Amino acid sequence: MSDIFISYKKEDAGRVVRIVEALRAEGFSVWWDHGITPGAQWDQTIQQQLDAAKAVVAVWSTLSRDAPWVKEESGVGKSRGILVPVRIDDVEPPLGFGLIQAVDLIGWSGDVKDARWAHFTAALRAVLSGQRPAQLDAPLTRKARRGPPAWAFALGAVFVLALVAAGVLAGLQTLSVKATKSDGATYEVTTGRGAPGPGTAPSASGGAPATAADATEQKLWDQAMASKKKSDFQSYLLAYPNGAYTARARDVLLTCRMETRETWKESPFPSNQAVRGVGSVPDDGKTKEQACAAAKSMARKQAERNCTAIATGGGYRNPQWTYDDRDCSCDQTSPVVTVCIVDAPATCSWEAKIPEQVEICG
Repeated sequence: MSDIFISYKKEDAGRVVRIVEALRAEGFSVWWDHGITPGAQWDQTIQQQLDAAKAVVAVWSTLSRDAPWVKEESGVGKSRGILVPVRIDDVEPPLGFGLIQAVDLIGWSGDVKDARWAHFTAALRAVLSGQRPAQLDAPLTRKARRGPPAWAFALGAVFVLALVAAGVLAGLQTLSVKATKSDGATYEVTTGRGAPGPGTAPSASGGAPATAADATEQKLWDQAMASKKKSDFQSYLLAYPNGAYTARARDVLLTCRMETRETWKESPFPSNQAVRGVGSVPDDGKTKEQACAAAKSMARKQAERNCTAIATGGGYRNPQWTYDDRDCSCDQTSPVVTVCIVDAPATCSWEAKIPEQVEICG
């Protein structure tokens, strides 16, 4: 069981993983639901980890503040007096948590030298040792006050009208134009205040790329998404550092984890064997040469048959065999018949499914 339980919204995993890995790098024992093993009962595993935790970190974001599971898990931490909340978006915590002080990690990039990070880890160490944490940020409170004066309503109305006018103006300044790529293909580009900025890409959760990808780039990206291997996403970024999916690839790389996968690889244990060929030819002046050629041909075919049988019967694939030619031993068994025998070594190899640890992302 881990000392720290991370409660968060799954859509925020790309940002939360920075917190998890940075805590682990500093020696903290951390659990989040990416650690649930296949086949485990999800709710029971979470309950066990939550009960055993010595500190609960609630990650408040635009999405998590309304997530029932996050509020329930954080409520457990609050009731036990071990809740250490952090904010990664500029939002108020949900009702019931507004008076609990939170560490501001809005825009935190993973820099462990950031003073806010030091503040956070100090609070965690205090909670883990059973002490009250040092003062964090000022709590987000909802101050009670008397209603605003009448003039404030009039000023507010003017302000709202100004906002509406600005919104209409921004909409009018949005323009769609068609552009042509070097290969002759056309695509639509939206500009203006209401349009997304150039080079903006959606998160790894989905959506169309910000810029059009050519066939080669698209193929490389599709390959990475299909395999989900870290190495394939890295290969994409090396080939297209400013590509259509660059931002998405970087987000995906933040979610990598180790998994055991079966991969087709050449078996490290090839089969070595000896094969025999026999040839006999009536004596017509070239008896020995013909008999020896027949014997070698039989030996080669035997090596191939043996290797194919091993690969097919064992559930393997792609059998590869080699045959080491040897000299024949020939005897004239009668005045008209010569028999030649060849004994030669052969090696058989094949591809087998071999378990290996692979970094999987996404």
